[in-house]
Amino acid sequence: VDLEPRDRQAFRSLKTMQSAILALALAAAPAAALVAPSAQSTSAVVQKAVAGASIKDMSGGVQAGDPMPGEGPWDPMGFSVIHDAIQGSEHAGVFPAPQWMREAEIKHGRVAMLAFTGALVQSYGMHFDGKLNGMYFEKGVNPFEATPSAFATNPMGMAQILLFIGLTEGYTFPEGAWSGDMTRAPGDLGYRVMRKADNMEEQQTKELKNGRAAMLGIMAFSAAHYIPGSVPFFFNA
Repeated sequence: VDLEPRDRQAFRSLKTMQSAILALALAAAPAAALVAPSAQSTSAVVQKAVAGASIKDMSGGVQAGDPMPGEGPWDPMGFSVIHDAIQGSEHAGVFPAPQWMREAEIKHGRVAMLAFTGALVQSYGMHFDGKLNGMYFEKGVNPFEATPSAFATNPMGMAQILLFIGLTEGYTFPEGAWSGDMTRAPGDLGYRVMRKADNMEEQQTKELKNGRAAMLGIMAFSAAHYIPGSVPFFFNA
């Protein structure tokens, strides 16, 4: 292609500029590779160091002898520091404090322990009639159909149970837990049945572990019932 003198000059200038840019890029690449990412590394170290700081006084962390390295609070996802990290920003108040999460964990664990025990009792044929003015609890019902059955055959008994739960929930509502300002310990409803003050922390840890195991257990029961064959060794759940 025959170019005009002015076009040839512009073409040569463009090629010269492209060559210069390529040379600068090749020279900068190895130099950038030699720069240590000090700021990022320091940030990562600090974040790792403070993870779990807000739950350091809570029971249920890694203990000596556990099949897991280290000892103390265990929070690999960093949930315990998110609440503090967003304070003062537009997202403040969106994420709960560790107090709320521990309260929820303990409560769900307690409910799961009751559910797991109830499922076993019902499955093995143990039955309490609970007759009241012609109302009763149906015998031989599958654990996962027991609640609608109980509402159908004994609505007054279920109303009493729900009333008691509602009163307990209202009286022990974790006021201030979402913001981390709750005055009582998470899960402490004031009951001291079969508990001794001298080994309270040990008993709290046992309750947490049993609750966590029960949550997994009742979910396994549910999966085996609604998705047959989804849980090994669970048949006709």
